Amino acid sequence: MSYMQLFDKEVMEETFNTNQLINLLLDQKTYPIPSTKLLLNKRDILFHENQIHDYIYIVESGLFSNWKKEHVISFTKQNEFIGIDSILGNETSFFTVQALAKSEVWRFAKEDVMRKLMSTQEGVFYLYNEMKTNNEYLIQRNVYQMVETKERIMANMIQLAKRYGKEDTQHLILPKNLTKKIIANYLNITMTTMYYICKQLIQEGFLEPISHQLVMNKAVIKENKMLASLLK
Repeated sequence: MSYMQLFDKEVMEETFNTNQLINLLLDQKTYPIPSTKLLLNKRDILFHENQIHDYIYIVESGLFSNWKKEHVISFTKQNEFIGIDSILGNETSFFTVQALAKSEVWRFAKEDVMRKLMSTQEGVFYLYNEMKTNNEYLIQRNVYQMVETKERIMANMIQLAKRYGKEDTQHLILPKNLTKKIIANYLNITMTTMYYICKQLIQEGFLEPISHQLVMNKAVIKENKMLASLLK
């Protein structure tokens, strides 16, 4: 890769994205490093905030919540990293990381990951791109923190479903483990407020009347200009 290509946004995102970093770490042909597959049950904790941990993880399946002082800050899904935000050997974790469902992860020693990245001329760009992706996610979330509570709940439900859930032609579907309780904590609102507004959203057709899962109606979302832009 030429020096000038490193200044091209599209080249950077294509060459040094999360999937490319995963492939690099799992590649056993070039500078192989040991890894261990771990199986976790719901509520298992990988590590606690403000503690030094020795490992970085790749999520192969499942979903994790990232907590700070008893508040959910973000989530981590399949083919994403856990612990890369505190990659230095003596760096404490910012989050407590907990499995929201049965999950599988690949575990790597921090030191091995750093050695492998530094063995390549462009290793630092993988870390740069990973941090950039995480920052963009947090910025996108914060865009809707200043709107009214009802709009904030709807906007965040859509964002969470697009990132962690699934969709069909008519619906956005949140994972079952992203419950009203978890989302209320994530948005820093009371459970009473969350249940009251969700009841309103069912009456208005935004949410389907399903008790065990949050399912949104795309047709209703498209009627709201601000929310419709989140479907893209």
